[in-house]
Formats: sequence, structure tokens, C-alpha cells
Amino acid sequence: MLRVIEQAQRKVEIGISCTYCWAHSIPKGKTAKEAADDIIDLHLPAFKHLAINGRIHVENIDVFCEKGVFDLESTRRILLAGKDIGLHLNFHGDELNLMHAAELGAELEALAVSHLEEISDEGITALAAARCSAVLLPKTAYSLRLKQPRDILNVPRDMLNAGVIVSLGSDFNPNAYCFFMPMVMHLACVNLKMSLSEALAAATINAAYSLGRSHTHGSLEVGKQGDVVILNAPGWEHEVEDFANISPVGVYIWRVDENIIQIDYNRGGEHIPEDIVHKVLENGWGITEP
Repeated sequence: MLRVIEQAQRKVEIGISCTYCWAHSIPKGKTAKEAADDIIDLHLPAFKHLAINGRIHVENIDVFCEKGVFDLESTRRILLAGKDIGLHLNFHGDELNLMHAAELGAELEALAVSHLEEISDEGITALAAARCSAVLLPKTAYSLRLKQPRDILNVPRDMLNAGVIVSLGSDFNPNAYCFFMPMVMHLACVNLKMSLSEALAAATINAAYSLGRSHTHGSLEVGKQGDVVILNAPGWEHEVEDFANISPVGVYIWRVDENIIQIDYNRGGEHIPEDIVHKVLENGWGITEP
């Protein structure tokens, strides 16, 4: 799969942040310690060799820190081994049970910890102090009908009040089959009680931060990559308020080798006249990041 992602990185004109996520389940017949030993002693050295030779380019390492999967100590060992070979730490934690993954992420200076439905008050404080992003995934709980022992409605508000960098993600996978971010933002506003502006920041600049890319992505600023979506709507808020009813997307625009490129689903890529680009940017017509 890493080789497939590598081919995609070379062939498509969009940025891809690749994560090594072998530690998502325990192989049959092994313990968490044995699986962690295999990753540290066999997989990561082979991975490092491929990376040194330019055959793969991976930025992050992930571990599913959960009861019945990787315990806290196994998670720590795998993350530290990944950090030693230059990978950013970006992992699952505190989803179904309180594992104190948030505190571990803060301790190890992780970029982000995802899920966090069962995070403790101490974990929230630790994330805020460490500037470690909390990636909330409201579509997952919605799809799986998860019931949380802790009042989920308080978690994002407690995080925001404490100064945690809250991000939103789709958790796109077979049990949360959605990468439609306006729907994710809608669920964040309705189920997690976030404001529209908080959801927008969480889905753009904070999401970029969680991948270590906020210096180049996530907002429209001079010197950053200009990834935008132009929407057929009075304002970006309408795309969040209208549940799964997005207006037709006009174009995707980004800078590729200093060129403005238009992507149209029917016609492919073409250059946009410079006067139209300037008019759109000057007037700020319903612009948001994809």
C-alpha cells in the first residue's frame, strides 16, 4: 500500500500526506508486545531502508492505542521508534476506553491524537500545554452509533476552552465511509456543539496543523499554496448548514509550479484567466478550503 501511495504522489497534482499505520490491529496468535517487537525490529528498519533509497515518502506513524489492541506501553515503544527515524507522531487514542493516550501524545510531542471521545480532563490540559492537536471525528460516532460514557457534548467545548488546537477529520474507512467535509462540519456543529466558525477553522487551518502543514496549507495567505473551492452559494456557511446538500462546485484551484489551474470534472484541467482569479479573490465569493 505504501508503494501505491508513492505512485499516487508522483502522478497526481494534489498533495498527499502518507502515514505508516501497520499498528492498527494485533496479528492472530501474537500479543501486543510481540506485534510491537515485530514493528520495531523488522518493519521499521525495512521501512527506513526504502525511505533512504527514495522508494517511499512517508511523514507520519500511527498506532491504535486501545484495549484489545496496543496498550499504552506498546504504543509508546512504537511511536518512539518511529520518531527516531524521523516520522511525525499522529495516532489513535482514547476512543472506546480511557487509555491516557492524550497524555502520552503530549509527552512525546505528537502532532496530533485522533478520536479522544474518552479523553480525561488531565489529557485535555496536557494537549493544550503541548500544542498537540485533537482530531475529532464526528462521522465515526454517527455511523457506529457509539454511546460514550463521558458526555461527548462537553468534550470539544472543554478542549476549546482549554486552548486545545481542535481539528476535524472524516476518518474515511469502511466503517465511516465519508470524505465529504461539509457533512463532517455539520455533524461537528450539531452533535459536538461547535460554532460554524470553529468548525471551519478545525477543518482547514487546524487540520493542516495536525499534519504539520499549517505553514503552507489551511488558509489563504501570501506565500501559501492556494487550495480553494469556489462554491455556488451566498456564503460558505450554507454548505455546512445544508446537510449533505452541497451546491455545485465551480472549480478547484491550486498553485502548481506558480500556475493557476482549474479542475473541472467534465473537462479536466485548464488555466483560468487571470482577471477572473483576481476578481474572485478580491471579492471573497464563498471561498473555503476543500
